Amino acid sequence: MSVASDINLKQVLRKLEYPVCAKESLTKIGELICGRITSIKNMDLALDLMSEFIFCEVDRRGNKKTNAISPLLELQLLEILFDYFTSATNESAKNTVFLSLFSGTTAVLRAGILSKLVSVAAGIPSPSILVSASTWMQQLGNTSIHSCKLAESLVTDYFALIPGNSRLKTLPEIAPQFVANFLTAVAEIYFMDHKKEPTFPPYNLLETITNFISSNSSLCIAAQQRQALLPPGAIAMEATTPIAGLFRWCILAPLYNQNSELYSQLHLALLDSLLEIPYTNPPKAVCAQHLAAPVRSIMMYFNELKKQNKSLNEIIEDAPLQKSLDRQAQAIQVSLSVRCVYGKVDDLLNHLQVLPYNKLMKIVIHTHKQIK
Repeated sequence: MSVASDINLKQVLRKLEYPVCAKESLTKIGELICGRITSIKNMDLALDLMSEFIFCEVDRRGNKKTNAISPLLELQLLEILFDYFTSATNESAKNTVFLSLFSGTTAVLRAGILSKLVSVAAGIPSPSILVSASTWMQQLGNTSIHSCKLAESLVTDYFALIPGNSRLKTLPEIAPQFVANFLTAVAEIYFMDHKKEPTFPPYNLLETITNFISSNSSLCIAAQQRQALLPPGAIAMEATTPIAGLFRWCILAPLYNQNSELYSQLHLALLDSLLEIPYTNPPKAVCAQHLAAPVRSIMMYFNELKKQNKSLNEIIEDAPLQKSLDRQAQAIQVSLSVRCVYGKVDDLLNHLQVLPYNKLMKIVIHTHKQIK
């Protein structure tokens, strides 16, 4: 498009009331960035249309608006976005537009609209939108701050505001890739020792996740089994599975006095999931560094016990400590035995050697040192 035609397009759109201008802009954006021939100029125009006519972030001169989009306009925008993405037939083009609307540079600014759109898509549900949301999470990183914020929003909508909500029960069947990426992101929110006060998952979230994985042993690797469809030339990012993150919950739960039986059930479901992982060369399901993550928290707990002037035998026999170490050893033994661990396995085994004595852990370390 020429400069004159760019200006004419914007002038035509400015004559339209909202939300008509947003709807027309969205269609035009799809043509600009998904055509056979794309250019930086087309992308720049598309970005301008998004800012002015869709999200109302700038005025006609390109100056940033001080006021956020009103609740009424936001509702209208959500309806337009929902209709557009659910009616799109070309998955690659749909994902391209979705990623452009909520790119890494604008994800914070547009996080509210994104989270509401995905929340509606999860509740209805809309597989089409959830596929694009899953692609977005992978491309930005499903453990990134953006993905974690989206996961937090969904937890608020479906597990905090509506305890016991059952509308998501069928989601793993409808959108397994999205659920897998959601689980990876949500695992990053809880049991994190770098926070002043570690937080724990709501009971009904823990229950839902346990049920999801118990009834579908391949769910955790779903996002790795189907590559995201992107425009030609784009590089699809590999998904991180939720396995190590959720194992961390189960391993650390006893140390934080989180004694729900659900952690035992989740731990067993994760072990079963590991046994179902198909062999790949190189392995890609579980990162060695992520498996080692609980060591820091276990050692913090161990050091707190030492400050209580207990004997070494009393400390070693501490029930929560031994339960935690047993679960860590089981997770590592099964992960290594099915050969699904990637990264520096030697470093993982070295990390484990600093842990307090645990019979099973000692066997695991010795066995894999011998194999090596």
